[in-house]
Amino acid sequence: MLPSSEDAPQTVRLVNRPGAAGHDVRSNSSQGIFMEFRDIFNTTHEAIESGNWNPYLGISINNKYFTPENIAAFASWGAQHCRDGFALLVVDILQRINNEVFDKANVEKAISKAFRQSDVILDSCRQALATLPAAAREKVVILEWPDIMDAAYFHNTRIVFDNFKNNEAFRNYIVDSVSGNLGSIIHRLNEEKRLTLCNYVLYELSEFLCGFVHKGVHYDLCVYPGSIATLTRELLQQDFFQDIYGQFIFHGPLAHAEMYA
Repeated sequence: MLPSSEDAPQTVRLVNRPGAAGHDVRSNSSQGIFMEFRDIFNTTHEAIESGNWNPYLGISINNKYFTPENIAAFASWGAQHCRDGFALLVVDILQRINNEVFDKANVEKAISKAFRQSDVILDSCRQALATLPAAAREKVVILEWPDIMDAAYFHNTRIVFDNFKNNEAFRNYIVDSVSGNLGSIIHRLNEEKRLTLCNYVLYELSEFLCGFVHKGVHYDLCVYPGSIATLTRELLQQDFFQDIYGQFIFHGPLAHAEMYA
């Protein structure tokens, strides 16, 4: 999500801004798990509750929200409201980009630290799943970023990077979005470091806009405790993005839901 001034030293993902109003409703599972919906894109609350989608939760490394308890709440809800399955996607290798910038680490050290950091999150995921009934656990998979890097992902990511290099409007939009969410910390980063941080967003765009397929299941509902639906609307409304989006390979429709345990 896009970096914010609060967590920029730890993690950058595509967006982390206040949520849009419009779907402040709660989902109550049979286990008493209440999930608050703040915003929804490309679907309805009713369709989500009816199990028409395969939700997945992208887990940012070092985001303090992702405790075993909150992960368990999402997993319990997801197992009960999925069409085929629910995924916990640990954004591990991309964390090395944040480590390069904020720790001033070389690539090797940044990658090594990213995997050490992801081990903590993976352990939290396993702790969370251990609290679920066996039937629910069978519907949940824990994935790392390389697990979603298929041919479609590589195709879409190549399109994204080509346009970041050659499409000035797109490049400026991404740079401004990343810079804007960093707050005062932006003044401590030179242009090279700002561009490096943009790579996190660029590597994420295919997942963010297309979801992903794992073992024949298209995970097509991105749920996240942040205003991802707002960003989706903003990006898809940009004239310069239409041609880029039109070159993507899609597995099917994708929806977003901003929600909280």
